[in-house]
Parts: sequence; C-alpha cells; structure tokens
Amino acid sequence: MEVRSVFKNNIWLYIATGIASALVGTVSGILIFKLDNPLFAIAGALAVVFALVTVTNLEFGLLALVFMVYTRASDVLVKFHDFPSVFKPFIALLIVAILLKWIIEKQISEGWGRSAVLVGAYGLVVFSSLLYAADFEFAMTAALNFLKDGIIAVVLVILIYDGKVLKGVVWALLVAGIFIGTISTYQGLSGDYGNDFGGFGQVGYQNIIGETEGNRLSGPIGDPNFYAQAMLVLIPLALNRFLKEKQWFLKSIAGWAFLVTTLAVIFSYSRGAAVAAGIMGVFSMLHSPPRLSDVLIGVLLIILITTFIPNPYIERLATITDVFGGRSGVLSDVSYRGRASETIAAWLMFIDHPIFGVGVENYPVFYQSYSRRLGLDPRLEQRQAHNLYLQVAAETGLAGILVFGWLLTTMMRGMLSGWRRLKDAGEFLTADFILSFATGVVGYLAAAIFIHGAYPRYFWLLAGISLAIPQVADRVLANSEKELDDYRI
Repeated sequence: MEVRSVFKNNIWLYIATGIASALVGTVSGILIFKLDNPLFAIAGALAVVFALVTVTNLEFGLLALVFMVYTRASDVLVKFHDFPSVFKPFIALLIVAILLKWIIEKQISEGWGRSAVLVGAYGLVVFSSLLYAADFEFAMTAALNFLKDGIIAVVLVILIYDGKVLKGVVWALLVAGIFIGTISTYQGLSGDYGNDFGGFGQVGYQNIIGETEGNRLSGPIGDPNFYAQAMLVLIPLALNRFLKEKQWFLKSIAGWAFLVTTLAVIFSYSRGAAVAAGIMGVFSMLHSPPRLSDVLIGVLLIILITTFIPNPYIERLATITDVFGGRSGVLSDVSYRGRASETIAAWLMFIDHPIFGVGVENYPVFYQSYSRRLGLDPRLEQRQAHNLYLQVAAETGLAGILVFGWLLTTMMRGMLSGWRRLKDAGEFLTADFILSFATGVVGYLAAAIFIHGAYPRYFWLLAGISLAIPQVADRVLANSEKELDDYRI
C-alpha cells in the first residue's frame, strides 16, 4: 500500500519531467539552426534540465551552488565566453525551490533565523554607508554584491542540515579544487602559461622578488593572492579525507585534491598564503595533536611537496622576515613598500572616521590623499587596503568592526562547540571532519591579514557553511541518541 502511494504521488512528477524534457529537446533542436551560436541553444537546454533536477532535488542544487561559487564558473562564462550570467537565476531558482519545499513539507532548518539576523546586521551597516559614501556608485555596487552573497550564506544554512549533506558539500569543494587545481598544477609543472583553459587557468606576470617578475598562477580568479587564499581552505579538508576515508577510491581522490590544491598555492607564489598555512597547522595541532602515524604521513607529504617548490618562491618566502627588519627591511622590497603604505593609510582613515568609516568600497577613493602624506608608495592609481580587517575598519568604522567581529566569533564558536560536543559523544569522524573545515576557515581568515575583501563571495560561502555546522552537530547527536535508545529497547 505504501509503495503504491509513493508511486501515485510521484507519477505526475515523472510525466511532467518527461514532457518538459521532450519540449526542451525539440525547442533546442530548432534553436540550433536559428541562432548564430548553437552553443547558446545547447546551454539553454542544459540549463532547463539542470533547473528541473534542482527543483526536484535540493541537495543537488546545493552541491551545484558550492561548485559554481568556488570555480567562479558563471563569472568565467560571462567574461571569457560572452554567456549571460547563470548565477543570478540559479540563486532565484534555489529560493523558489526552498519556498516550495517549505509550503509542501511545512518544515525548514531551525538555525537559519539566527544566521539571517547576523547577516542582516552586517547588511544594515553596508547599506547605511550609502548615505555618506563619497563615491555612491562604488558603494552601491558593493551593497548589491553583498545582497547576493548574504542570500547565498542564508541559503546554505537552510540547506545544510545534517552530516550527510555537510559531507557532500565538502566533496563538492574538493571536486572544485581538483578541477581548477589540476589545471594550475599542469601549468606550473609544464610551463604552459599561454593557455588559460577557457578562463579557469589565468596567469599573471607579476613581481616575484625585488625587481624580478615572473608567472604567478591565479586560476579562475585572476589574482594569485586571492586564488591562493581560496585554495588554502581546501588543503586540510583534502588531508582529512585522505587520512580518514575507508574506501581506497575516495582516499585516492582526496590525495589528488591535496596534491593539486597545495601545488596551486605554491605556484601562486603567495607569501601571505604560506604564513596562513603555518597558522592553520598550529591551530590544527593545538586542537587535535596528530598521532605518530599521521606525523609520518605528513612528513612524507611535505617531502613530496617540497620537491615541486620553485627556487624563486623559496627566495620570495625568505623575504617574509624583512617585515621584522625595521623600516629599511620593508622598503627594500617593491611589494612591501606598497603594502606598508596601504595598511597605514587604512588605519589613518579609521582614526579620522572612527564611527562609520568612509563607506564600503570607498577606501580607494581616499587612498591617494593619505599616500601622499606617507611618501612610501610612488604609484598614483587607486589602491586597496590589502588587509580585510583594516578595510572593514576604514570603510565601516566601529559599527562594521563590531558586527563583523560578532559574525566571525559566532562562526568559530559554533564550529568549535560542535566539534567538542561530537568528540565528547564519541562521534570522532564527524568531529574531525568539522575541525578540518574550521582549520580551513582559519587559514582563509589568516590570509585575509594580507589581502582585502575583493572576492567576498568566497567568504560568505564559508560563513554560510560555518553557521550551519551547529545544527549539523545537533542532528548527528540526536540521531546517535536515537540509535542508542533503539539499541536499548
């Protein structure tokens, strides 16, 4: 009786999907001959099928969202292939699908309200700056981008409700890392910098050390430092899956992800990412001291990775200590001179506008007036703060710092609390899983000391996943308790 009922409830869905697929195929066939670029017709057909699958399977839509954000697939298609944006309609589709599920099933994740308040509080700060920003267009662009990114964060909290879904999200991140990391690894090892792989393997010819310049890989982002920051997050996740997965196939995939994401960071030549990687390692060991077997595996992996490190990157890393060498040490490097000027200018902006700042994305508007006073940076173009926290201070003042700090504190406390509760309950695999993600977030935030928030969608993706972890821990513990009760019965 139950099987018949399920079939009856779903038969109309199957019929509707079949009819829609037939219509899509027919219309696409006609458009292929009518449009100048047949790829648009094929892409349109795939988009419709993709939409149908997303509406009927929200978990698939979630994983697709994570993959699209991390690979910047929509941005690459728009910039390099003249495609219309697929990201905005996809987010709208996800919201509609969530509302339909809520209407039909009368249930939705419980933790999304608190997360929406957090995100909304920061949004209030961002949109308030429109009232006083010197460059309204810059501020409006930042506000509209935040609106999309904030919605993404809340959508993630709604959709990530248990351990199985969280694991799927992490694997979606690793698959994205394998996709773009493998491209970067090939470019770095082969020296084939002329091929940008459709926009997913961009390369910049930039400063390496002193007056020396060279190729720095920047993936789908287009900037090596931000690319390294994004890939850094995936390294502890890949390492966790490599050490903990039981199936050799998944263990191999995780090992592949670890290798190519690490090499992508190396071939970006980012000093900030190297420092952040060290901070990640300390954070992980403080919270979960490695076993002897893990240490041995780690040593072998480090030996393997170091064989691929180019000499110019080693020389570049050696200049990190120049920061502690006083004013002359900093001024000996072209990059450090600019960074010093940018960070000092950000602090001075905050001192001059301590309550509300100068307005979101308005740091570049004021930079030159401060730079001329400092005399460190000869460049005359608009620059950025190159420090996320000083950028927030300069652009949104104490109001922004307090709300942003509240958000970061909630993220980290939620993850660490979930990790501790699961570990205390004997759910070690899920606990280690969450700690590896928290380690990646720490790496991202550590790297943000050296770069500003130019690509905030990555941050809001990580924020959404982080804010969802407490409810994931609750669900895992509830299921564990239920299984224990059933066993007792």
